[in-house]
Amino acid sequence: MTEKLCLRERIEEIWRAGEELGLTCTDIDNVFTSVFREEREKEAIRANSQNLKDNNGGKKRGLWKVGSYLKMATKFIVCFALLCTVIFLVISLHNPTRKFVTRNIQDMIYPVMTMLRYIALPLLAKYPYLTQWYSEECLVANTFFDQLNINCTSCSENLQLVKVSDLSNFTDVYYNNGQVLIVTDAVLHETSWMDLAEKIDINQEAELGALKVFFSKSEVNANYLQQIVKREAISSDIHIEWKINKLETLHIVRQIFPRLYFIPSETEVALYRFLFTDGPDSHSYHLPLTEFANVVLVQGEGSSSLTLFPSHHCENTCNSISVTLEATQVLFFNWIYWRPVRVGGRHISTLAMSSFY
Repeated sequence: MTEKLCLRERIEEIWRAGEELGLTCTDIDNVFTSVFREEREKEAIRANSQNLKDNNGGKKRGLWKVGSYLKMATKFIVCFALLCTVIFLVISLHNPTRKFVTRNIQDMIYPVMTMLRYIALPLLAKYPYLTQWYSEECLVANTFFDQLNINCTSCSENLQLVKVSDLSNFTDVYYNNGQVLIVTDAVLHETSWMDLAEKIDINQEAELGALKVFFSKSEVNANYLQQIVKREAISSDIHIEWKINKLETLHIVRQIFPRLYFIPSETEVALYRFLFTDGPDSHSYHLPLTEFANVVLVQGEGSSSLTLFPSHHCENTCNSISVTLEATQVLFFNWIYWRPVRVGGRHISTLAMSSFY
């Protein structure tokens, strides 16, 4: 109560001082109002400063927590890696331990793999295209790998594109070198896109991610592919790219495109196949590298204009080659020396790509 009386007396003194100075009541009231306003503004500034300090302190505490968690995770990973290394060294170098682990782990491999398979089923049901990775032999390519001492003399001296039939000297003349040839009698019947669509579940291949459709250079969804199959017609600028690594599909494709007669019987033919279907106005594209270096391109229907560019090993000694591949013709080359690009064609084209060792 005493504080209120003191405050009242102080205000009355200020009021009398204002009257002595000749100020009106309104002027004195405005002075009090401005003073109170300034005090409120100063208080607001002090409150904002305190809030900023609190926020900065909260951020610093949050960063400190994240940093501590990262340190803990790093320590755990390092300790776990060291523990695994020690266990591996003990098992590898201590023969009794290695025998004990080998003897007891055999019965666990199949149940563990079965359990992992069951765990993965919901994920595969939601993302079916992940199944295409099952058959992949290489998930991450080694970009630093290169073949050394490539002899490019076979393609450096006026290389001529050769068309042959009844090929009996393939191993002696053309095998594993830079020669390029077209075999005209290896395939007896034309094979169209619709022939493939009748025997293979195209929609399932698209869902698995093995088959991709491009329209004017833009990838389209599987619904557009269903329309193509129903209409039995392909647009002029369409490009269908199909990598076949599913065993059931490969079995059918091998019946449609059987092993070519000139491929040596003792060599291995790659499991994977590539199929390309293009309209007459489709854009140019690079053909992928196959599993083995000896490549065969089978023109199922239509025609394809291709350009074989020298690989980086031979780009200073060899010139590019232009090839027109007609229906039922087979182009052979080796990708150690040549890298193919399809630049165009007439009519609807279906091109099958395979390789052998």
